[in-house]
Amino acid sequence: MADIVDGTSSTYMVGEKYLDSAAYESGVDWGDDHSLFMGNDVDVHRWSERAPMQDRRGVSEFQRFGSAHSSGFQVGLCDDSVRHISYGIETVTHRNLGNRNDGQVISIPD
Repeated sequence: MADIVDGTSSTYMVGEKYLDSAAYESGVDWGDDHSLFMGNDVDVHRWSERAPMQDRRGVSEFQRFGSAHSSGFQVGLCDDSVRHISYGIETVTHRNLGNRNDGQVISIPD
């Protein structure tokens, strides 16, 4: 916990991941073709440098956060709370929330 210097309520711990909706059942999306027990793989990692987006058919974006929800995705923060994050979140804010020690203590927009 001491390494989360930006604050536990200002830091993502886990979040929903973007997937190609055409591959929900086939397992051919690179971001969902192994189990979570694979270890260090793009199936279990997402990066906050790029804006989150809603799942789309035929579009592979395995580095992004996202979901099938129409307005945003869910994240678990380091303070043990769960929040809805809009797809329209500012990219800089999203990036800061994904970094535990960038010196940017920010509030999550509603």
